[in-house]
Amino acid sequence: MARFRVRSVITDGEYKAILAAQRGVCAICGRPPKSRALAVDHNHKTGRVRGLLCHACNRSLAYLRDSADNAQAAATYLRRDF
Repeated sequence: MARFRVRSVITDGEYKAILAAQRGVCAICGRPPKSRALAVDHNHKTGRVRGLLCHACNRSLAYLRDSADNAQAAATYLRRDF
């Protein structure tokens, strides 16, 4: 049985349940995984699993330092029209 390591461990069954609840797609962009399985995303302070993300979305959260304020600032910036 595959295990996915976070601060706590989720089992293959838990991974599959989350994947089914997300209808097999990334929780952020809504795209199905390509060559890699979706990553188990978690809150770095609490260790609680938030969902499954594609590699690009998972890395994006890391670059935004898991900050909702940084994500909102980035969204506002992207909506600017020059």
